[in-house]
Amino acid sequence: MQLDVIVPTYNRHSLLERALESLLVADVPAGLEVKVTAVDNNSRDNTRSVVDSFKARFAGRLNYLFEP
Repeated sequence: MQLDVIVPTYNRHSLLERALESLLVADVPAGLEVKVTAVDNNSRDNTRSVVDSFKARFAGRLNYLFEP
């Protein structure tokens, strides 16, 4: 089974960092694959760099989508 988590954000890079950290350390039941997509709604802050800084730790389960 797969769970897709969509995290929309706009100029909230510090809150996004906390959200991603929480998702990263959450207990995941056996048999459940969790993928996360951060949707950047045209932010002017460090949103992209925050997502990029987490990508390796999510081991391919974190995606970034820019929505202008």
